[in-house]
Amino acid sequence: MKNKKFIGESWFYTYFKKHYCPKCGAKLKVQKVSKIVNSNSPEAKEYDFSLGDTFLMGDVEFFYNVFSCSTCSTQYSVKEMKKLEK
Repeated sequence: MKNKKFIGESWFYTYFKKHYCPKCGAKLKVQKVSKIVNSNSPEAKEYDFSLGDTFLMGDVEFFYNVFSCSTCSTQYSVKEMKKLEK
């Protein structure tokens, strides 16, 4: 059985603000992506495995939003876009 967790960052920033590609200037679309991370892997340090007062163990599927450019096929995380737009 696989555990699942959604990482929601800045809902208002993600959905109510218009964002444009830093490379080509096209309007970006919000796309939901997922990644499976094992809680014992070195990559696990970048993810939060807590769920209320418990911790998820083993393989966990993390869902999160990215900004995707249909023109140049580039994807940006919410954190990357915030840095680029400042």
